[in-house]
Amino acid sequence: MRKHRIGMINLASSTPLAPPTPSPQGLDVAAPMSTSTFEAVQQQGFPFLRFPPSVEAHFQSDKAPEQLVQMRTGALMSIILSSGLLMADWMMVPDRFRDALTLRLLVFAPLLGLAAALWHKVRPAWREWVGLIKGLVAACIIIYLCMSSTDVLAAPYLVSLSLIALFNGGVERIRFWPALLIDLVVLALFALAVLNLPHPNVPVMTGTALVMVSTIVFTLYGSYWLEHEERTNWLMLQHEHLLLEKLETGNQRLDQLTRFDPLTEIANRRHFDEFLAQVWARARQDGQDVALLMMDIDHFKLYNDHYGHPVGDACLKEVAATMSRHLRKPGDLLARFGGEEFIAVLSKTSLPEAMAAAERVREAVWRLQRPHETSPVQPWVTVSIGVACLRADADQADIPSLLKQADDALYKAKSRGRNQACTLQEAPHS
Repeated sequence: MRKHRIGMINLASSTPLAPPTPSPQGLDVAAPMSTSTFEAVQQQGFPFLRFPPSVEAHFQSDKAPEQLVQMRTGALMSIILSSGLLMADWMMVPDRFRDALTLRLLVFAPLLGLAAALWHKVRPAWREWVGLIKGLVAACIIIYLCMSSTDVLAAPYLVSLSLIALFNGGVERIRFWPALLIDLVVLALFALAVLNLPHPNVPVMTGTALVMVSTIVFTLYGSYWLEHEERTNWLMLQHEHLLLEKLETGNQRLDQLTRFDPLTEIANRRHFDEFLAQVWARARQDGQDVALLMMDIDHFKLYNDHYGHPVGDACLKEVAATMSRHLRKPGDLLARFGGEEFIAVLSKTSLPEAMAAAERVREAVWRLQRPHETSPVQPWVTVSIGVACLRADADQADIPSLLKQADDALYKAKSRGRNQACTLQEAPHS
């Protein structure tokens, strides 16, 4: 009795499918960092707030847009704060108020505006270091106003230098190492100014120095742990991305493996069913033909019994590869239908074209000249092919009918002596 291997097709599938590639290789997606790099960074830690060079460059690149917005906002806030200090200048160093107006509004503000406009042209890793210039300019303005004033409140007014450390750490949130450098420079300028005061009030200046040092220590402590937390969160986020990408890659591989026949590396029955359903749905909408080639290796059981299963597996792989090479259209799909049976879906293919493709495949397998000494057909491995073609939008046309016609045509080819391609239909006359 002939075997009918006709199954129901899942027409509800909604995911567009394409013929699978011969191997599910090359599906890995490049991750932000390797697992080994992440584990190394996690194990070593980053007490100096620096990752390995490649990871550091990635961190700086990821944070660059956020950093740019933050620095431009900081520049605007610096202009507002500097302008607000004009009130303190008027009260503390009134004899230098005109200079204060000039330096704060005509020098400092335009300089910050220009820097904010050009910051995007500076490498992300250097932007905050450029902020050192801003801190130096602000400190120099305060020191100049205090040192050149003869007002009695000029020297205590040096305490306003602590605002630079507060602003960098609390408002602009500059990262630790640039903040440390700026604060040390400001502290050195403060010490230099105090040493050059003509008649310093020691108790007042001692208190001022304590305020300066305390402010710098507290803000640097906060800057350190804020950056440490920022880097920790970023590192955890990269690890999460890495795990998600591995999961996605694993799912893709699993999906590919469930659609491939592991021996022949062509589509399996499951993928064939889904692909045919999609091709049929498109063909029905467009009024196109769909053709099937149902192919069977002649007397394959005798081949296996004579040569053994390992040689039989090699034969299946070689025949499958030959069929794949001679189904030329990109939209064609070849699948292993079961055992020694194969099936091909040919979209937008008329019956004459399908018969030509079948004959091309049959002859290619025969030309392999793979010995089959126990075959009553030929001394070589041969295939029989059943060809069916239906217009998808025709009356009473459906997938089960197409499969049955192909199966019946294969039975016809076998009953007529094998090693041939047959169809139950007549090709339309041109």
